[in-house]
Amino acid sequence: MKEPSTAATGLRGLAVRIHRTSLAVKITTLGALVTAVVIFVAFGALSIETRASARRVYAEELSRHQRTLLLLQRQNLTQLISGAALITQSPTLRSALETYRVEANLGRAGRSDLVQTVKHELSNLLTRVERDLLVVIDDRGRIYAAAVRAGNEPVRGADLSRMSAVRRALDPASSADSGELAVYRDGDVSYQVAVYPLVLNGYTIGALLLGERLDQGLVASARAAFDGEIIVTAGRSVLASTVPTADTRLADQLLATKQSPGGTQVIRFSGDEMVIAPLELGQTQDGDVVTLWLMQPVGPTVRTLTQPLGRDFILYGAIAVIVAAIGAGAAAGSVLKPFRRFVDYMRSGSAAERLESRFDAHDVPAEVRTLNTSFEHLMTSIATKRLELEQRTAELTAANAVLLDEVRQRQRAEHALHESEEQLRQSQKLEAVGTLAGGIAHDFNNLLTAVSGFTQLALMNSDPDSAAAADLRHVVEAADRAAHLTRQLLAFSRKQVLQPTVLDLGDVVRQVAPLLSRVLGEHITLHIQTDEGIPRVMADRGQLEQVVMNLAINARDAMPEGGMLTISASNIADGSDKGAASARRERHVALTVQDTGTGIPDDVRDRIFEPFFTTKEPGKGTGLGLSMVYGIVKQSGGTIDLETKIGVGTKFTITLPAASEALTPGLVLDTVEKLPTGSETILVVEDDPDVLALARRTLEEGGYRVLSATDAMEALRLGRDTAIDVLLTDIVMPQVSGPELVELFLSVHTQPVIIYMSGYADDALESARLTPTSAFLRKPFTPAMLARTVREALDAAKRASHASLAT
Repeated sequence: MKEPSTAATGLRGLAVRIHRTSLAVKITTLGALVTAVVIFVAFGALSIETRASARRVYAEELSRHQRTLLLLQRQNLTQLISGAALITQSPTLRSALETYRVEANLGRAGRSDLVQTVKHELSNLLTRVERDLLVVIDDRGRIYAAAVRAGNEPVRGADLSRMSAVRRALDPASSADSGELAVYRDGDVSYQVAVYPLVLNGYTIGALLLGERLDQGLVASARAAFDGEIIVTAGRSVLASTVPTADTRLADQLLATKQSPGGTQVIRFSGDEMVIAPLELGQTQDGDVVTLWLMQPVGPTVRTLTQPLGRDFILYGAIAVIVAAIGAGAAAGSVLKPFRRFVDYMRSGSAAERLESRFDAHDVPAEVRTLNTSFEHLMTSIATKRLELEQRTAELTAANAVLLDEVRQRQRAEHALHESEEQLRQSQKLEAVGTLAGGIAHDFNNLLTAVSGFTQLALMNSDPDSAAAADLRHVVEAADRAAHLTRQLLAFSRKQVLQPTVLDLGDVVRQVAPLLSRVLGEHITLHIQTDEGIPRVMADRGQLEQVVMNLAINARDAMPEGGMLTISASNIADGSDKGAASARRERHVALTVQDTGTGIPDDVRDRIFEPFFTTKEPGKGTGLGLSMVYGIVKQSGGTIDLETKIGVGTKFTITLPAASEALTPGLVLDTVEKLPTGSETILVVEDDPDVLALARRTLEEGGYRVLSATDAMEALRLGRDTAIDVLLTDIVMPQVSGPELVELFLSVHTQPVIIYMSGYADDALESARLTPTSAFLRKPFTPAMLARTVREALDAAKRASHASLAT
């Protein structure tokens, strides 16, 4: 370890001696220190005042120059706008721009010869106005043609739309004379320009840029009238300057002063203060603001003014510094020692955030004791607040957990509500489609009733072997097929009363095949296979066709790249024991729909028959197809099984019980059979005139007395004074429906037989409650069906009357 030096030992000894000196010595030293401070403060104040005066003078001078340059800038803007306005009136330029505008509206590319013509004209005009740059831009702010006095021309197609002056000029709502100066930069060359709109035939098709170069020549000419420095910046770039050391650091300092209010500011650059005044020259196409800075150095002037006084102050200042140093050392050792010790104590307490020990304040000044008391109160308060904060944090944590649980519950409720709304929308959509389909089918049934009925009446009255009879039979067959299509439409809308008949399942598959070929498309091969001699089934033909159609459409969606769809009907003999007493063999018929599509995943398989469940994109499916298939099969007493494999395909097997052999298949009635007859009085109520005429003629030819009405009011009037045996009424009629008419009629007549007729099952049909003395006739009906229904209803009513009398 080094031995302390003699100087250090001497200074330490001096300090000890000063510390031990009397109070009078310390006061003397302090007085000398105050004297020295006053001397230096006076010199400093004088220097500061001198520098401040120089700043004010230069600030006022720069403000005058700034106003002068601003006035010159406005005059330059006026001259540029005037020159640009005169240039836009050039006949050659306007003609070329009119041609460009017409070709642009026609979608043609710009012609190079037209561009050269405009450039040549711009060069001539630029020479006349004695400027450095002339540019024409289109209505999108892109350069169309340009001319320069010297240097490279601007690149054609360059985008100047970011320039605010360009946007203002292209805005039809802006005034042409209220322009603003802007700066166009082309590489290292910059131009101060004015932008003037180009208006042809009342439309703004572009703008004209006219300007002059911003370079060292402009800076030199400005400095000739100003005794200071000049810098031109664009953002952080220095475009021109009279300061040799100007760089991006100086530009950053200048830009920082623009954030402060006021016309002039003071910066320090290269060790010297400068008073600066900015003057904006415009905005470039890149969004940078170009500014001309007037700079006046303060240091040389201040040094010239303060140098004579410097020598005197240096001598007296040196003496004062020596005295002040001696006095400060003595004061620090004697007066500030307790404060240092207290600061160390505070630092340790602050680092530990608590008081680990008490400060010994019995021999310190009163001020230190007061600070110690305040610091102890502060630390106690901090400890209390910290404890409260910890408790509050725990409470907030618990509350946050409760809030998160409530948020999760609300999210689940909103999700459930959203799903319910989606299901409601789907149900409403299907209900609307079903209502539309049922209404169309109702009107179509009326037309088919008239067509088929009158055709069969004509067939009855014609020679069975004539060509006309053959033609009429074709019409009957066509009407029957149309009625079949109507039943399909009603089956889709679920507005058809179930009408199971004994039918051939293979015949159903073969008849629906042509429709399937159009639905599936050419990329899917349809293969129909039906066994011979399969038993017949008891089911609704329209519903079975709907089952086949839905399964085929699902198979088509599963084969987007194409494939094969096989539909087969076959016989199944079930000989398995289903109970101890079941030994007979039951017969079933199988309908199989098999595709070679993508298959159904395991996570979807269990849900495919659920209503509103679909794997298709939104808007591509309702999710009701397979659920309707499942309901129809179950309603027909059958079962449906599924076999699927990913990448191989899917197979649906529908099993229906065979119908009893005693039942005969449902066939179209012979159109030439003899109609049943009678002599009773029948009131026919039908709003469709064709159906009404058919019913009236059919019944009159059967010997009945017929009264006809087109609405309920007319029917009540006709039945007021006449005994009515049969009331034959349509269910769906305007104003008063069929069931409502029956209620009104029965309040007066208690004897008539009621026969309802309709083409679909709606709420009105449900309200038409059938009784032993009432019947239902489905549209479209044939004359034979009408005559037989009326006769059977009358006979049934008579049998019921005799039975009641017998009892």
